[in-house]
Amino acid sequence: MSKRLATLVFIMIAGSAFSAVLRAQTAPSKTTGEETKPDDKWNSVPPIKPWYAGKKSAPAPRRDLSGVWDAAELDGGRQPSGALEHPALLAPRGQGVEGGRPDETGIMRPLHYTPEGLEALKANKPSGPSVRQVPAALANDPVDQCDPIGFPRMELYELRTVELVQTTNQVIYLNQFYGNYRVIWTDGRELPKDPEPRWNGYSVGKWVDDYTFVVETSGLNPRSWVDHAGRPHSEDLHVEETFHRVNHDNLELTVKIIDPKMYAEPWLGLSKFPLHLQPAGFDMAELICSPVDMAEYNKQVGNAVLAPSDKK
Repeated sequence: MSKRLATLVFIMIAGSAFSAVLRAQTAPSKTTGEETKPDDKWNSVPPIKPWYAGKKSAPAPRRDLSGVWDAAELDGGRQPSGALEHPALLAPRGQGVEGGRPDETGIMRPLHYTPEGLEALKANKPSGPSVRQVPAALANDPVDQCDPIGFPRMELYELRTVELVQTTNQVIYLNQFYGNYRVIWTDGRELPKDPEPRWNGYSVGKWVDDYTFVVETSGLNPRSWVDHAGRPHSEDLHVEETFHRVNHDNLELTVKIIDPKMYAEPWLGLSKFPLHLQPAGFDMAELICSPVDMAEYNKQVGNAVLAPSDKK
C-alpha cells in the first residue's frame, strides 16, 4: 500500500486527532470580489495560490519579518518526494515508475553523497512517493512514530503556515506542522562550540541588509531526517536560512544544507521559496502528531498492509 493510500485510511481511523485541522483545510471559503476569506476567525484557512497572483503590495517595512506567513500548497510547500529543489524522482510526478530502488541513481537533480552519506541514505526507508519508496508498513521514518520532525525537515517536508514574532533579542518561529517552535537569537551570541544535540538545533540570526535576515543553525540531532525522501544528516549539519522580504506581503525563503560528512558539497533544499503574509487575526489550526492515534494506525493499517512473508 502506498503512503498516500495509507494516509487516507489513517485519517479515517485517527479522526479525533486531526478533525479540527481537516475541517480547517477542507472547509469552503467565501469569495467576495477579489478576496478569499476564511469562514471563521478560528482555524483560519489561507487562500489558495491563484488568489495571490498579480496582487499589488506596499513596500516592505525595514528589518521586520513579523506576521503569519503561508506557503501556498500549489507553490510546492508540501514536499512528499523530498526537498523541493531535489525531489527523489526520475521524472516529474506522474511520469515513470518509482519505488524499490536502493539509492537515488538517475533522479532529476541528484545530490552528491559521500560514501558515509550513501550508506546512511540506504539505511533510511521512506514511504513517500520517491525512487526509494517502500510500503508504509516497512518504512522506518521516525515521524511515523511521532518522533519530532526536527529541523530542517519542518521546512523541507510539510511547509504550511508559520508565524514569526520579533522581540528585542529573538525571533520566535512557530510552525503549524506538528506544533514546532524555534528560538532564533539576535543578540550577537555565537553558536555553541560543543552543543548537546537538539531536534531543532541552536539558531542565531542577523540582518545583512534592511530586508534580508540570515539564520545559522547547528547542533542538530542526527536521528532526524533532512526530508521525506530519507536524506540523512550527521551531528555536523549546518543549515543556513535566508529570509528575504520582497515587499509588504511577500517573503522568500532559501534553505542551504551543509554537512561534509554526508554530502560532498552544500545544496539547496529551497531556493527563494515564496511565503505570503496573512491578514492580522489569522488563527493557525492545530496539527499535532498523537502517539495514541498513530499506534491505532499501526495496529489497524500498518500491520494489515504487510504481506504474510513480511510479518515473520
